[in-house]
Amino acid sequence: MARQHWVFGYGSLMWQPDFPYVERRPALLRGWHRAHALYSTLAWGSPERPGLILTLLPGGSCLGLAFRVAPGHWLQTRTYLRRREIAYRHIQITARTARGDISALTFAADPRHGRYIGNQPLHRGAQMVAQGEGGKGTSRGYLAGTIAAVRAMGGQPEPSLLRLQAAVNVILRDRRSPEGP
Repeated sequence: MARQHWVFGYGSLMWQPDFPYVERRPALLRGWHRAHALYSTLAWGSPERPGLILTLLPGGSCLGLAFRVAPGHWLQTRTYLRRREIAYRHIQITARTARGDISALTFAADPRHGRYIGNQPLHRGAQMVAQGEGGKGTSRGYLAGTIAAVRAMGGQPEPSLLRLQAAVNVILRDRRSPEGP
């Protein structure tokens, strides 16, 4: 049997992989968790309106999607992902699926990268998500897409994602409401 090539997505890769794949499966990654710890100044933000996007940090677990790439598309996909996921460490992990464990490429925090900012206090993170707007969309759309993708798999989004979304909604509501006296 030919070697299988998998990619594990936990953010926009779940709902916007932008590469050809032949199969996708829900997958659980243990030992890593999703965290909004990267600036986005291109795709989900801009230099003027930086957004905040996800990365993987050690500890916990993360429900995501694993995509199996056809062998004939692997080199092209890998090259594409090197460009797309430039602010990350590209690592090989083992994820659990309903049909067994798989080895997959995924993208973890690189604290040496200039866009890595680590975990932010809730209010600061919500401000960045509320303002971020870039070439692929808004940072709040990125957050909503991630939550929707987890729910579509039958999963429960992490409380941190839901708290962040609630804080963003308060900021956006306050921006729309007329100012008081």
